[in-house]
Amino acid sequence: MAKKSDGEVQAEINALTELLSQLPQRAQQAVEAAIDVLRDDLSNDAIHEKFEEGTEEFEDALTACMWRNGVAGSDALSAWYRELM
Repeated sequence: MAKKSDGEVQAEINALTELLSQLPQRAQQAVEAAIDVLRDDLSNDAIHEKFEEGTEEFEDALTACMWRNGVAGSDALSAWYRELM
C-alpha cells in the first residue's frame, strides 16, 4: 500500500486532535504520540529515540508511522480510537 498523502495525514491529525478531549488521560498521551509522529513525519529510528519502548505511547507512535507508510492498512487511526471509546 502507498504512503499516505499530506492531505490524508493532515485529516487524520485533525480527527485525532478532535478526539483528545473525549479520551481518558492515558489514552490522550498515546494519541498525542501518534499526532507527533504524523505532524513531524517521525521515522522508526526517531520513534525509538523519543518514546520508551513498551509504553502505549511507543506502540501508538509505531502504529501511526506504519499507517502513514501504508503498512497498517487503510483504516484511519481515529476510527480505531473511536471504537475504544
